[in-house]
Amino acid sequence: MKQILLYTSTLLLLLFTSCEDELDKRHFTSDGFTSANIEFLYTQGASKTIDNDYSDFYTYIFRMLEVYTQTVAQKYGTGRSSTYEIKTDNGRWEKYYVTRMQELAEMDKIYNFSLTEGEKAQYSPYMETAKILKVFNTIMATDVLGAMPYSEAWGARNGLYGQPVNITPKYDSQKDIYFSLINDLESAATYLKNSSLDNNIEKHRLFSSQDIVYKGDFSKWYKFANSLCLRAAMRISNIDEARAKEVLSRLSLVDLITGNEDNAYTYKENTALVGDCTGIWRALRESQNQNNGEYAYAPQNMVKIFNSANDPRMIVYYQPPSDLNGNVYDATKPILGYPESADAAEAIIKDKTADEIRKTYGIVNSVTIRNNSKFPNGIGITASDVYFFLAEARVRNLISWGNAEEFYNRGIILSIQEYYKYYKNSTETAMKIAAIADADVSDATLTNWLASSPYKFNSAKALEQIATQRWIHLWILQPFENWAEYRRTDLPLMVEDRELMVLLNQQNAPVRFMYPSSEATMNGENFKAVSSENNPKVKVWWDMK
Repeated sequence: MKQILLYTSTLLLLLFTSCEDELDKRHFTSDGFTSANIEFLYTQGASKTIDNDYSDFYTYIFRMLEVYTQTVAQKYGTGRSSTYEIKTDNGRWEKYYVTRMQELAEMDKIYNFSLTEGEKAQYSPYMETAKILKVFNTIMATDVLGAMPYSEAWGARNGLYGQPVNITPKYDSQKDIYFSLINDLESAATYLKNSSLDNNIEKHRLFSSQDIVYKGDFSKWYKFANSLCLRAAMRISNIDEARAKEVLSRLSLVDLITGNEDNAYTYKENTALVGDCTGIWRALRESQNQNNGEYAYAPQNMVKIFNSANDPRMIVYYQPPSDLNGNVYDATKPILGYPESADAAEAIIKDKTADEIRKTYGIVNSVTIRNNSKFPNGIGITASDVYFFLAEARVRNLISWGNAEEFYNRGIILSIQEYYKYYKNSTETAMKIAAIADADVSDATLTNWLASSPYKFNSAKALEQIATQRWIHLWILQPFENWAEYRRTDLPLMVEDRELMVLLNQQNAPVRFMYPSSEATMNGENFKAVSSENNPKVKVWWDMK
């Protein structure tokens, strides 16, 4: 931890790569951290919080998490067992403490230690919405690491503000972290509900332009805060049902994101996809590449589920067999799913050439994502996520209001409409099919389809249905959330992934990442308290029950 925090203190003074624009450079000057430049830090902090990260998607998502959750299928099976052998933190430690949180943590220091009370009042919109961003980051980190330094973290730079330096922070339990996060969300929501931007205050006037998520709309930030609170409550509901119920009792439908127009997104405006230095686009292009292993085939089980229900999402998630540039060979061919199991994949490789495989199996849709510069660069939470949580909460009597079937149906409908919007608005025009872009996905049409679909709500298997639809909706776009929800619910049941007949997943799959090895030496005394948890087979706190 000492190494990480010392690195943070120096990193903040450096200029970043060519992917950063000129404004970003202003965020990392020494002057910027001795004066109140919170507004500049805020924008970069929001971007790093929600944006899809190329290196994450390329290295850890298409090659690891999507294997665990079976939302895409990779071509090769040989050596698959190494995917399940967790030996490190897989970049999560530095990604959280150094990358995602550095601007947000520095904002806290400037606000708490450098501003007058009058100046603090000007920055309330930034600080209160930053609480929500910090919660989003921290949930993602603690869900894969468990206990971690939180309440005492980011202490290496305190000396610059005349405060005690701490380079050996204690580890907070995941329970304490989650409870703290819930308190922060409720605090931010209270502020956002009872406050508004004051155009007489200069920093308030700037907020809308600095806010890349909601353009200064407090009502949407309010719903974002409460929707994350719903997510947190459901995450802990198996281990602490009483606390989850208490949190949920303070929420109602009007407090939450219930329409796609309020989804928490970030975008890369005017992005040129060729040579783009970040995002899911580049990761997808390079992952579905012959030299890099071809990791983005349509998975057999999800395709089977889609076909069984004539699910409209099939043709916007995946496309028929395509070349390495994502161009469809023959649009009349069906989308055939590639097997999730390593042994089954190797059997295909022995039977077919690489070109024959590409001309047989479907891949992730190029119009929807790969060639679509208007695709969100990041997703925080969506209305469908909210409705699936509400459906589960109602089935389990964690809430006493609403109708589980209506929540469930609404989640599916909004999911379909969201993905069709991505397709319809795509900047990939050459491959776009008008019949898909203009398809009728109205509430009425989808409601009629659901009524006779295999998806029709069945109270006897409601939890399985809800979990399956959540898994489909989260897909490859919210991969850490998808893995967390799969671990929490153990649903849906994944296809057995076997290599040389050895079962790799299900009860044998890892359930957390490890701590970086430097912690044992750099923060040894505090690390001792959690060393017994430093095992990929030891479940995190909320997954214990």
